[in-house]
Amino acid sequence: MTSQLVHGFKTLAERTAGSVRDDLGLGPTDRLDSRKLAEYLQVPVVSVKDLKDDGASDVSISRLLSDDAAFSALTVCAGEQRLIVYNPEVASTRQSNSLAHELAHVILEHPPAPVAFESGCRVWNARQEEEADWLAAALLVPREGALKWLASGGTVPTGARHFGVSQALFAWRMNQTGVMYQLKAKRRR
Repeated sequence: MTSQLVHGFKTLAERTAGSVRDDLGLGPTDRLDSRKLAEYLQVPVVSVKDLKDDGASDVSISRLLSDDAAFSALTVCAGEQRLIVYNPEVASTRQSNSLAHELAHVILEHPPAPVAFESGCRVWNARQEEEADWLAAALLVPREGALKWLASGGTVPTGARHFGVSQALFAWRMNQTGVMYQLKAKRRR
């Protein structure tokens, strides 16, 4: 897959994540609670099950919670207000990443778009989605924090547990940010 990111975005994402984490009083090895980030950004977060209280049918909720729906989270926009709806039945690590991804869209001030075209096809802005992926990952697993974790003898599985993310996400951050390469080069010296 070809990257949609503009030159310099990854550095911007790391800096933005660092600034947000500083605002939350978090160091590079502290776990980010995505729900606390949502509170800080004043974005309410509700479970898809809570939509029943607002008139959603049991059938609609069941469809979103079904395995084939592959629904994790989405942001609903009304003017300047945002609301994130998430699937409470996915793993907590996925919930954390999905919430961070949706909040990354808010931080990056991505303009809202419809979920689907009139034809029913999903609306997808590859650049914005990739940007939100990068920022979410940087918020959850800062490069500096991952480097410190692994340099002090931590492993990918223990790092993933510590930061509250999947092993796949933690490993992806190690590889994409060059942390693994940096540690291997340091060990060779």
